[in-house]
Amino acid sequence: MSASTESPADLVFVGGTGRSGTHIVSYLLDRHSRFHGVPIECRFHCNPKGLADLVQGRTDPDDFLRKLRGYWWHRVRIGERAYVKARWRALGRGRVRGLHTIVDREAFAAAADRFERTHGDDLLAASRTLFYDLLGPLAERAGKPVLVEMSCFTIAAADGLARIFPEARFVHSVRDGRDSGSSKVSLRQKPHHPIDVSSGIEFWADRLRQAERGVRGMEAADRERLRVISLDELVWSDRDRAYAELCEFLGVADEPAMRAFFDAEMSADAAHRERWRKGLTDAEQAEIVRLYEAALERLEGEDYHCAPVLRRSYERERAMAAHEA
Repeated sequence: MSASTESPADLVFVGGTGRSGTHIVSYLLDRHSRFHGVPIECRFHCNPKGLADLVQGRTDPDDFLRKLRGYWWHRVRIGERAYVKARWRALGRGRVRGLHTIVDREAFAAAADRFERTHGDDLLAASRTLFYDLLGPLAERAGKPVLVEMSCFTIAAADGLARIFPEARFVHSVRDGRDSGSSKVSLRQKPHHPIDVSSGIEFWADRLRQAERGVRGMEAADRERLRVISLDELVWSDRDRAYAELCEFLGVADEPAMRAFFDAEMSADAAHRERWRKGLTDAEQAEIVRLYEAALERLEGEDYHCAPVLRRSYERERAMAAHEA
C-alpha cells in the first residue's frame, strides 16, 4: 500500500539530472525539525547495480555486494576515474568518497553480512533493512525521525525504490536545461560529460530520459508519491508558491530555520541562473535558445512527466523578459 501524501513524509528521496538542485533542496529540508539530510550521495540503493536494480532483476546479489563492499564503501576520484584502492589517498591525491565517510566500519560490515544471509528469504525486506541499518543511525544521532537522501539517480531508480520503500516520497528537482548543462560543463569529470552548452542540453535531456523510464516503471498509485519541483521557480520566478508546494507535498509546516535558509541561501545569484549565456555572442545565445526549445518540444511530444513544469518555468521566464524589454 502506498503512503498517503496527506500525512508527514517518513522518507524522502531527492533526485534529478545532476546540477539541478538536488543538493540544495536536501540542505533546505535538513533545516526542518523532522528531516535529516544524508550529507553524501549514498548511491548504493539507486545507481546501476544498486538495490533498485537488484529488486527489479537487473543485477544479482553477488554483483551488488561486490560493488557495495568496494566502490560504494570507499573510492578516490582521480581526474576522470574513480579508484577503489586506498593507495591513492596515501599519496595525497584525489577526493575520497564513499559510505565510509558516514558509516562506522564495523556497522557497515555487520549490515552487509546480514543482507548476504537474508536476501534469499525476502529480497525486499533485506534491501529495506540494509538501507536503514546503514543510514538510520544518522537520523537518530541528529535527533530527527526522517531521512532525506539526495543521490541523483533516485528518480531513474524510482520503480525499484518504490517497491522497497512504500513510505517514501520522491522529489524530482528539475532546472532549465541550459543552466543545468552548462553547470555540468564547468565541473566536467568524465569523458562522456558535456563540453559546451549545446552538448550540455543533450546530456540533460538524456538524464531526463533515464528518469522518465524510472517513473514510467512505477505503479500508477506510487506515482502519487512523486512531485516535480523547479529549481528556477524556487530561487527566482515563483519562490513562495514553489516553497509552499514542497512543504505541502511532504506534509510539513514551514519552520523558522528552514525559511531562514530559503531566504538567505536560495537565490538566483546563488544558483548562477543564466550562467549558460557567459561567453556567448548574441547569435550563439539565439542558437542555444533554439536548441533548448526543440528539446522541450521533444519532452512534451513524448509526454514526459516533468515537461509541464519545465514548460511553465520557461514560459514564465520569457514573459518576464518581454515585460522588462
